[in-house]
Amino acid sequence: MDEDLETRVARLFPSLYLTLVSVLVGLVLSDLFSEVHSRMTLWPLTLETARTWCQVLGNTLAVLAAWVTYSHLGLLKRRLPTVWDTLDAVLVLITIPSNAQVGRHDAAGYFLVAASWNLLAVCAVRINLWQAALEPGLAHLKRIGRFSGPYNYLYVGVPVLAAMSVLSYLHLTTPLVELVATASAPLAGVFVTIFFVREWRAAIRQAPTEAEATAGLSPLSESPR
Repeated sequence: MDEDLETRVARLFPSLYLTLVSVLVGLVLSDLFSEVHSRMTLWPLTLETARTWCQVLGNTLAVLAAWVTYSHLGLLKRRLPTVWDTLDAVLVLITIPSNAQVGRHDAAGYFLVAASWNLLAVCAVRINLWQAALEPGLAHLKRIGRFSGPYNYLYVGVPVLAAMSVLSYLHLTTPLVELVATASAPLAGVFVTIFFVREWRAAIRQAPTEAEATAGLSPLSESPR
């Protein structure tokens, strides 16, 4: 029997969503590497060029971490799309202003844009989890966005990076301190991805089957007697 239009759209939506996100991620990385080739100095290795390396790696891994979040949650979106899905995907482009500040002599601009990136990334994660939790039996996915969860760096990074921007602008920091602060970004990209995938897998395993979700049962609940 032929499937109805709503079912067909819901079935095709994850592929469309992942294609859009992948294209936008590719655009962001292309912009970053274009900036690297056109104006950045990566050698000889000094504290400033080491900071540039950390900024490049940080932006690259942050975008890849975002793609992992989008792709893994996008796989669960078997429903009709909403305008929030489009807004959430477009938020990947917030990395482009950050790319423009990579490799600058003055680090204050980079820290300010990085703080803004973290804030908007929190919004993107919240929207993504909220939309994914619309699926039957996946309401518990919202727990991934808790303060002490995989995205803790985003919450902490907003005030910390904003403070670093002010201190750098007022010349109250040293190149070594700025390097250490910048080096936290690529490490965060790696650990956020690892912790997210771990919790995502656990959440998927805890999700009830379609029949259980329809009946309002949990796989952990007791069988009716």
